[in-house]
Amino acid sequence: MAPSKQWMQLVDHQLDETYLVGVQKFLDYAFQKTGEEYEIRCPCVKCYNTTLGTRKTVETHLQVYGIIKNYTFWYHHGERLGEPLSESEFEFEFESEDGNEVEECDSEDEVEELLRDLYPNLDGGTTHTNGDDLLEEEPNVEAKRFYNLLKDFEQPLYQNSKASKLSSLIKLLHIKSMGRWSNASFTMLLKMLKEELLLDGANLPNSYYEAKKIIKELGLSYNKIDDCTNDCMLYWKEDSQLDSCKVCGASRWKIATYSGETRNKKGKKIASKSLRYFPL
Repeated sequence: MAPSKQWMQLVDHQLDETYLVGVQKFLDYAFQKTGEEYEIRCPCVKCYNTTLGTRKTVETHLQVYGIIKNYTFWYHHGERLGEPLSESEFEFEFESEDGNEVEECDSEDEVEELLRDLYPNLDGGTTHTNGDDLLEEEPNVEAKRFYNLLKDFEQPLYQNSKASKLSSLIKLLHIKSMGRWSNASFTMLLKMLKEELLLDGANLPNSYYEAKKIIKELGLSYNKIDDCTNDCMLYWKEDSQLDSCKVCGASRWKIATYSGETRNKKGKKIASKSLRYFPL
């Protein structure tokens, strides 16, 4: 059972007793779950899980530099998908600046839950034991895709940001959809955020096209299917090449009012109506 992780979000980590206790519980958990005796990956904001360290070294780094705030799924330290969380995860309380207690109920980031739902069969890597040796299998294609997404999930939007690149991007795209922004206006927003509002090196894509590629990896893209303007049929499968409706005879394409042409200035046909199909 993974211990509570709410301590990771505390700001004054060097002085907070709750944070220091959380560090000790994390170290106990990591050494027990990984089976390592001497060194584990250091998840401080300086090492970023790329450097090995002894228990004392990792403890010192976490106290001095702080832990990666978005590293709430400890897959480098033995946590597996579907592992139950400590009950204290849901009962953890912070003390606000005015001394009042504020209850925190959210157990995990929504994006991490999304990744877990998308890849339910992955447990963080497959291992087999052979005597005293522990052999790790090479991750398959699906596992590699999951780990790449998880790596994006961990990356902060900018240095010391509480928000991750992936969760920020999903929220921005949600606002775009709800507000019916054009692709061009969304690209303009990304450019302004990166150049004028966020810190240098902000981890956002440069355009809507790049953002869409990232989201496509999450399985959140849709299939666009042309539809009869009177909702009689879909131009799908064996009907995908038709130019008019089999039921009412209406044209599949938009027709220019004055010229009567079905192609726009770029020579492309535009469907009069389309369905956006979101595969479950």
